[in-house]
Formats: sequence, structure tokens, C-alpha cells
Amino acid sequence: LSFSQYAKAEDTDYVTCGSAIKLQHTEAGNKYFLHSNGARVNSRGSSGQVLITASPDSNKMSALWLVGEGHGQPPCKVGSKIAYGTKIRLSHVETTCNLHSHTMRSPLSGQQEVTGFGEKGEGDKGDDWLVQPKRNSKEHYWRIGDEVFLRHAETNMYLGSSEQAKFTQRNCGHNCPVMNHLEVFGRGNADSFCYWKTTTGVYLYK
Repeated sequence: LSFSQYAKAEDTDYVTCGSAIKLQHTEAGNKYFLHSNGARVNSRGSSGQVLITASPDSNKMSALWLVGEGHGQPPCKVGSKIAYGTKIRLSHVETTCNLHSHTMRSPLSGQQEVTGFGEKGEGDKGDDWLVQPKRNSKEHYWRIGDEVFLRHAETNMYLGSSEQAKFTQRNCGHNCPVMNHLEVFGRGNADSFCYWKTTTGVYLYK
């Protein structure tokens, strides 16, 4: 879904500032979406911040993320295309927290923890991510439907997920709020566990 009065057809192929997007994890066959329901990370040694997962349910508002400028950056112009290498912030539409990472360990795989942090778009530099294309891409801007990497600006870890790290009754309990979701983590290698793409969303254009 897109909204524009004047945008050229070719411009509507791209992710833009101010758009609300759903990010699919492609390593798992496009079946999981970056998600939060506001639950907290409660494993031993964790931050206690908002839990971020990859959810098999694509139909909920809990999979929508607002694309904005990086922490402390001048406001981006609504409808402007996101160039590769741009420092962005992804704010969760329902909880208003930002996609965040830091050097604590993730609860299932022991990789770098990824959480939701801050409120109403306010946070810190741990909320900054760099959009990067797959190798050999000729694109200069983030095109809808293309696989990309999201690299955490502060720690250089890549946003990742895997069906090998799934929340189950065994590791999350009988009343697990994220049953059958995948853990989302920061990963040192830009590999197939770190491929994401966006197709569904509300896209804004100049």
C-alpha cells in the first residue's frame, strides 16, 4: 500500500523515510516477520528490555516498523528514498520502542541480544542500523522486495534469526508469550541467517 499524489512510478519501488514496513526473514522461507508484543526478556543475565522475535503471524500490527533517521541525526524528509549505507532507526508502531542491540547475550543462541528500547522514538545510539545490499547488488537505494542486511552501527553485528533458535514450551515455558517465534539476534557474519526483505507495508512518497 502506498500513498502519494505526485510520485513517479519508478520512485514507488523503494523504501522511504516515514514508511511503516514489515520485515520478512528470508532464510526461513519468508515465513517469519520482525515482531514485538511488548513482552520482556527475562532470561538470566538478560537486559530485561522488550523482547524482539521473528513471528509466523504476518497479519498483526505488531509486525509494523516505522522507518526514521538515526539517533541524533537531522530529521529525514518524509517520502525520501533510503540510500544504502544510511543510518536509520526502526521504531515499533505498537510499542513505540526502537529496534536496539548491545553486547549482552541473546537468551537462546547466546549471540548478541536484540531488544526494543526507548519510547515514542526516543532512545540512544544503540538504536542505529545501517542498511546494506547483498553482495554484487547494483542498486543505490533500498528497493522493496530486495534482500538486505541490517548492520548494527555501534557493534557491527548483523540482524539475524534462525529456525534453529525457536521459542518452545521446553525453553520458554507453558505460558510462553512468543511460542513458535524465532529468536532475533546480532550476528558477526553477514550470511543467510541475516537476509531480510520488505514487501508489505504502508509506503509514503513525495
